[in-house]
Amino acid sequence: MSISSSFYRLAPFHLARSRVQSTRRGYLVVGLLSALVLFAACSAQEPGLVFTSDRDGNRDIYSIDLASGEEANLTFSSRDEYRARLSPDKAAIAFISEQDGRTLVETIQLTGETKDRIRVSQGEGSQRDHHWSPDGSRIAYLTEEDGKSTVFTTELEDNRPARLTAVEADEVGPWSPDGKDLLFAVHSGDAVGIYKRNPDGVNEERLTSENDINPIWSPDSKRIAFISLRDGNAELYVMNADGKEVQQLTFNETRESDIAWSPNGRRIAFVSEFDGNAEIYTIDPDGKNSERLTANTIRDEQPVWSPDSQRIAFVSHLDDDSEIVVMNADGTGQERLTNNDADDFEPDW
Repeated sequence: MSISSSFYRLAPFHLARSRVQSTRRGYLVVGLLSALVLFAACSAQEPGLVFTSDRDGNRDIYSIDLASGEEANLTFSSRDEYRARLSPDKAAIAFISEQDGRTLVETIQLTGETKDRIRVSQGEGSQRDHHWSPDGSRIAYLTEEDGKSTVFTTELEDNRPARLTAVEADEVGPWSPDGKDLLFAVHSGDAVGIYKRNPDGVNEERLTSENDINPIWSPDSKRIAFISLRDGNAELYVMNADGKEVQQLTFNETRESDIAWSPNGRRIAFVSEFDGNAEIYTIDPDGKNSERLTANTIRDEQPVWSPDSQRIAFVSHLDDDSEIVVMNADGTGQERLTNNDADDFEPDW
């Protein structure tokens, strides 16, 4: 992990002009501060990626440092672990672990001395669709048990899950960036549609009543992008956070998927088969300026934005297996990050 840039912004450079310089100790202090500042400046870099790979015979979570290309297995075990999601401060990951024929949500701290695996979800069912709260103190997830699927949230400090809603959900969407609402979706039946609810379990609101899936928030928490099958195939839509002013962004006879809103709010990345093959596109949130970023004869999918919105990591099915690739936000500068005979997929930045 890199030292925060705030360190060297706040470093007391004025010491170099203070009376401390009048002593040898003062010169030593200044020298040490200068060295630390230089170290911080040289170490500052964008956060690394985490991803899933089966290169060791089963699925594990790996990290990769984009500057050095160094990779590390974070969950090395005989179990399958996958779908890693970095915490908001990039200091931990939450992921799925397969145990005794079911799936559990676990976390691992990436910084500090303690690297213990902690089981987040409780009960006898299977858990999935895990999402961090914006402050990193809670995780929401879906539990499937006795034929029912229920949304839970848990405080990581005391790890006491709380049932969020009585509605049986098929997927849990992310928390709103302002922390006020959590999305979930029902895929069929009378309750079909997208919902939002306060994470403390109050003010549940049904936003749509169509076959709508995969909802995600805009960075300002004012809008929601989602995939809808309401016209017969999967298209990209956007609506206000209250479910009003629904706007369809794509219009074709093929399917769209894998939507990701850029952190700066200016573009939405998605996968479309519009040109006969699954490729990555971006589009303005108002539906203008659709742009194809990849042009391959193989499938490209799972786009994820860098924190500064300047780059996109994605999965490309190269050499008969899937690899992690990174490119600039306009599709230029494509660079292959992994190159092996295994499947590398599910990147998170």
